[in-house]
Amino acid sequence: MAEEVHQIRVLAKKLRAYLRLLRGSVPGKLVPLEEKRIKRIAGNLGRARDEEICRQILQWLAAKGDKEIWRKRVRAALVHCPEPAAGALDRRKLVQARKGIEARRLRLFALLDEHPAQEGKLEELLKKEYGKSRRGLREALREGSPEAFHQWRKRVKRLGYQTAMFCPSSRRTLARLETKFLRLGSLLGRLHDLHVLKARIERRAVPTERKLVSLVDDWTARYQKKAIRKGRRCFRISKGKFLSLLQ
Repeated sequence: MAEEVHQIRVLAKKLRAYLRLLRGSVPGKLVPLEEKRIKRIAGNLGRARDEEICRQILQWLAAKGDKEIWRKRVRAALVHCPEPAAGALDRRKLVQARKGIEARRLRLFALLDEHPAQEGKLEELLKKEYGKSRRGLREALREGSPEAFHQWRKRVKRLGYQTAMFCPSSRRTLARLETKFLRLGSLLGRLHDLHVLKARIERRAVPTERKLVSLVDDWTARYQKKAIRKGRRCFRISKGKFLSLLQ
């Protein structure tokens, strides 16, 4: 069931990313309203997903531990890690979420039929999204906070989904760039999961878990370093060069 929740949330993010490219073509408040509806549906599943991910990250850390003391400490934390909230992942809510997302997907098709977007306009909007992701990297480097990296992650994943709209087989360079964006988004996703786990451990304020926090910090530093290195490679071209790939 957790995998179904993940798939619904991914589809919701894709739909919101596509809707952003329609803002210049659809008049009025139709697009912002659709985005809010999709965000509300996905948000209801997000809390249950966070609890499940915390358990998965702890299991992953237990497997990664190089010393028996780390494995014992992680397993001890796993025992006390909360299970998904009662009813948070029940079948009825999952079915409702799936139906809601499907309705929004059909609405997106209707908007595309009613307000066909001009290709040049879409390219210009995508160029702006690329610029926002580049700025997100700079802001993450400057601030270094979990929130800055979280905001950068959202921009990168959105850009990856949007770039996919411009990737026919004849545009191999663009397709490779799209893959890089999505891989970077996944890397930043793991970094975000580590930030969430650390915050949950610290809220419990158990002194014996300080070493566990230190272990999480070590892996966070590794993933942050990887994300910065990959991000610099992804965004080394200018906005103008990126736009030329779309044409």
